[in-house]
Amino acid sequence: MIAGAGQPAGTGAAPDMRLLRALHFADSAFPSGGFAFSWGLETLLAEGRADGRNLRGWIAAELRGRWHQFDRVALAGGFWHSGVALLAWDRIVDESIAAEGARLDSLRAGAALLASARAIGLAVDPAFAEASDDRADAGHFPVVQGHVLAIAGLDLPAALAVSATTAARGLSSAAVRLGRSGAISMQKDLLALMPLIADLAAAPPDRDTLPGSFAPLSDIALMRPAAGRLFVN
Repeated sequence: MIAGAGQPAGTGAAPDMRLLRALHFADSAFPSGGFAFSWGLETLLAEGRADGRNLRGWIAAELRGRWHQFDRVALAGGFWHSGVALLAWDRIVDESIAAEGARLDSLRAGAALLASARAIGLAVDPAFAEASDDRADAGHFPVVQGHVLAIAGLDLPAALAVSATTAARGLSSAAVRLGRSGAISMQKDLLALMPLIADLAAAPPDRDTLPGSFAPLSDIALMRPAAGRLFVN
């Protein structure tokens, strides 16, 4: 209820700052680096291998097969590590990506997110930032995302929830911009996917867990030539 309409101003507990930070980084307006990518969805829609009328099922499969098994683990490592250990973890992630298209796009998206974090004044690990600037194989998106959300003050469960939500929103948004889904359908799908996201967004069992995904359709789509597409992939 609005203050002044029967309720005094200033009542109730103040929101947790971690919640506000999570909302900030999960906002679709935040330049996270993923806006230019469809992660293979554009190709799959064009070929009829993904159905614009049933994107919810396709996104759920991507969350289970790719995000939960790969991005979640890679992000947790980026969240946990710093300095030399962070660089070593990023190298493990680089070597774990089978599709070259996915590998290059992860680096591009990671560079964009890292640039945004530095531009808004976050204290990015200097060794990691230097490696991302100087090397073509450093700074993968989920690792950067984990590092950025850690230094922004989120705890790991919140960081994982932000990552899974933005992944689902990014795929839905790509379908809308391609004209294969509507804005209301997108919101209904995202709402329906929330229980799955809550279930998947749990920390890996230990720090020795390695990333590995199974998303063959989108992996193959990421290998296709990009000519004439709206998105980078």
